[in-house]
Amino acid sequence: MRNNSTWAPSLPSPTNWPRQAWNPLLTGLVFVSVVILFLAASFFYVFVATANGWIDPRHAADAPPTQQVILQLVGFAPVTVFLLLALPTLARMPLRELGFRAPTPRDVRIALSAALAMVLLVNGLGTLISGFLHRNDTEQAILLLHQMKTPFQQLLFFSLACVFAPFYEELTFRVFIFNALSRYLPVWIAILISATIFGLLHAVSDSTSPLLTVALPLTVGGIVLAYVYSVTKCFWANVITHAVFNSVSVASFYVFHLK
Repeated sequence: MRNNSTWAPSLPSPTNWPRQAWNPLLTGLVFVSVVILFLAASFFYVFVATANGWIDPRHAADAPPTQQVILQLVGFAPVTVFLLLALPTLARMPLRELGFRAPTPRDVRIALSAALAMVLLVNGLGTLISGFLHRNDTEQAILLLHQMKTPFQQLLFFSLACVFAPFYEELTFRVFIFNALSRYLPVWIAILISATIFGLLHAVSDSTSPLLTVALPLTVGGIVLAYVYSVTKCFWANVITHAVFNSVSVASFYVFHLK
């Protein structure tokens, strides 16, 4: 019997995957291909950008902020197309059954409720951990936002953070990684593992401190997002939750930190 409550509905029964869905070898090959595609597209753009003088080859790691955003968009593009083509074969299901359908009013209510929960949990936990450790580490995206000075740069960043990143990351972490894990593991374990990967990849740094101050709060955010997908099976509900959370984060930056 379907649970009609808005928040928080209980987890549904595990997906009844077709027998050949998420073949381990094929899934592993797709995962490796995703990494290779992202790196290849990124390196190609760096090559083009340095050849045209958009990036100083001596300081490629400190590229201008506009080029950093474009670099991420270039890396996202081929991976997104590749996954959209590969997922139906991996899951033995059409994209619609993987969540690419119009969200229902219930899906939207859950998505917006989850966005509020994510804002409170991620920011609250981040504040508590930062206060306890007497550190104030910042996610790389916010550090990049600090460098965005012109209206064009700010609009470009907003399109990345609040439009393209939610689409790409929900496709990668929920539709791909979470579903692949849930094929072989209990739903809650799949949620925890996919959320941990999500948090860790948002805390890439040259030090270990962001593992607590950034990765742990965003792992909690990843749990919320995986939960939304598991109870709605609607990709767009996840995109709404993720986009609203990122939009609140960007707006908070301008309200509290912009000088």
